Amino acid sequence: MAEKKKTTKTVTVSNNYELVKTTAFWGIIISGIAGLISVIFQCCLNWWVSGAVADTFAIIVGIVNLVASLALFVSVFLAAYSYSRTQNKVLRILFWVFSVLALLAILGFNVVGMF
Repeated sequence: MAEKKKTTKTVTVSNNYELVKTTAFWGIIISGIAGLISVIFQCCLNWWVSGAVADTFAIIVGIVNLVASLALFVSVFLAAYSYSRTQNKVLRILFWVFSVLALLAILGFNVVGMF
């Protein structure tokens, strides 16, 4: 019976590892695409557009940066979550507190940067 628990735990760890690898891969892909779009719009903003169009481009750059930051946050969050589950209660509480603070920082900085 103890071997079944080990087998189940191994499968769970393996599944978590696959999830972390998948989210890390797609987080990098999404972040890279968003970064490329952001650079293109930022170049257009600096060199060719002005006025109301510039404001629209600035909002688009802010949204794209928000998407990139959130994609990377999700991949890091899942890796940290799987690690925190093996730690003591204090570290699990610290994980949740700082995860919420990090998410608020990402949302706050990107939303403020749009306007």
